[in-house]
Amino acid sequence: MGNQIHTEVIHWWQRQQVHVDLLCFDANASHETFELLDNIPVYRLPISQSFAAKAINRAANPLIHYPYFPGLMRAYRRFLSQHQYDFAHVETAFPLGVVAGFMPEALHPPFAVTLPGADVMGEPAYDYGYGRYRSVRMLLRNVWRRAALVRADSRYIRRRAIELGCAPEKVFAIPYNITDGDYPPDEYVPADFRAGARADVLARHGLPADAQIVLSLSRLHPFKGVEFLVKAAPAVLAAAPNTYFIIVGPRRTTPRFGDYAGYLEQQARELNVAERVLLVGALPHHDVRTYMAASDAVVVPSVIEALNRVAIEAAALSTPAIVTRTTGISEYMAEHGYGLVVEPRSPESIAQALRILLSDPKRREMLGARGPEMAAQFRSEHIAADLLSHYEQALAAQHASA
Repeated sequence: MGNQIHTEVIHWWQRQQVHVDLLCFDANASHETFELLDNIPVYRLPISQSFAAKAINRAANPLIHYPYFPGLMRAYRRFLSQHQYDFAHVETAFPLGVVAGFMPEALHPPFAVTLPGADVMGEPAYDYGYGRYRSVRMLLRNVWRRAALVRADSRYIRRRAIELGCAPEKVFAIPYNITDGDYPPDEYVPADFRAGARADVLARHGLPADAQIVLSLSRLHPFKGVEFLVKAAPAVLAAAPNTYFIIVGPRRTTPRFGDYAGYLEQQARELNVAERVLLVGALPHHDVRTYMAASDAVVVPSVIEALNRVAIEAAALSTPAIVTRTTGISEYMAEHGYGLVVEPRSPESIAQALRILLSDPKRREMLGARGPEMAAQFRSEHIAADLLSHYEQALAAQHASA
């Protein structure tokens, strides 16, 4: 955990008189620490602090596919022997859910495990997902057995968990929230804010006043599918020659693709669109809203993805998003008539959707205007309340069967 979306959920729980401790594992720590962060008690446990621990972790990695698994097991068991809880929220089925599932039942409280996606999905061709490893899929069986409840990040991930053997009655789709700061203020006037944001972004990048802006925002990993947006650029530019593609996100390196940002830059050069495809690196979070509001469309071309909060953040600002069908948020978008859903791995589908939005301002505005209603369901207090209700029911069921 440890970022703002989790902080807001925990603060809501605290206001309901729920005591919450946050446990983190740190491969660089030499000893256990405790501190209060944003009024949340945080324990940090070392998991690779000695030469012997490092050697054991390395030896297990080829089989487990996680470099600190033995260290996690040892540190977590020691912590549980010193602390008692009524319920545990475990973030990720792998590796943390597997670790929790291996703890003695007498030592570990009932727990819920969250599936953010990478723990159950697998796309070997795109260097993504623990679910591509047979050993991980086998280990997950014990997680399904031991967990009192499984929280999937979307309906898409719920179906994936069931495919991997989780009992349907045990797994619920409760998406991640977006932060309160991702929603516009009550006095927000989309046209006014958009005009100011657009002027800012045009000035930053030296773009002409009549530029049409297409935004992609993600970490630059192959499973995010940004290459398909780059491949769509020539067809889009043929129909909308004033288009600029701004690609935002930190660089990532994988075995098959190397530096994925470099791979995208090479693609843009080969397609003769390098002057229109701007890779600008990572942005401070407070700048993200400006770029989204300045854009004519936000594109999420993921090959596969559990949910995708970028599309939700764009929806909150009434900026239309284009997402692939294999992205979990696509089902929520279709229900609300917000944005457009396209086929994955298809530059042609992306180009067609962009031509629709860029050539028809009224339709673009209509598809964006439906966004705030969709985004409202992802507010922190709604997700926190839903989680707590499910956890209380799971705990009551455990007590009733004891």
